[in-house]
Amino acid sequence: MKKQEVIRLYNFSDATLVTKGLEKAAYMLRDKTEFESFGITIPLIEALQEKLTTFATRITDIEALGDQTQVTLNKDAKAEEIRTAIRAVMARAELKLGVGSPKYKKFGTEELSKQTDAELNITAKRVVRVATEFLDELSDTGLTTSQLDNITDLDNEFTTLLIDLKIEIAVRDIEQEDRVEAGNAVYDTLVKYAAIGRNIWETNDVAKFNDYVLYNTISGEEEETTPAA
Repeated sequence: MKKQEVIRLYNFSDATLVTKGLEKAAYMLRDKTEFESFGITIPLIEALQEKLTTFATRITDIEALGDQTQVTLNKDAKAEEIRTAIRAVMARAELKLGVGSPKYKKFGTEELSKQTDAELNITAKRVVRVATEFLDELSDTGLTTSQLDNITDLDNEFTTLLIDLKIEIAVRDIEQEDRVEAGNAVYDTLVKYAAIGRNIWETNDVAKFNDYVLYNTISGEEEETTPAA
């Protein structure tokens, strides 16, 4: 069965979750005697602090996206190197065979600049095969086996980068999901403890009651309301 998409339980940022969480944990340590009567001991509060600190050190999506973007740039640069090398072969094929000839069309390099990564990957291999087949005819135009070997090498490097990109995308997706799950677990504990804090002080200390209020808004603060005109 396909795993369901993990949804964040809180609307504010991960950074706000950490700061708000550590703030509430500090209040809980201040009120440790009252919390102990609910079974929330100092070790449990310290465990929450540790989870918050660990969560804060997790790789962020900005970092994961940066890694993915760099691999994409490397892949695109390598693709352009392949196109340049193929064009050098095709210029010689055009000179010797003519654009309209069946032999020229066998290379299959039409709209080279618009080909997808997968199409370019296949085209590079085909160009090497066909050019090798016609090497004797094209040798007097300056085509050499070293040029074809270079395309093969570039294509192998390109294939590796395509795989690297797939891996980076998968790693980013996994890390995003893991981060959401970890954040939700911390938030769930924080909500339970904050509810206990409000219950403790609800009838005898308004200020301390407010210390345990959690606003699940984008800012993590109480939403401002515009007075009616």
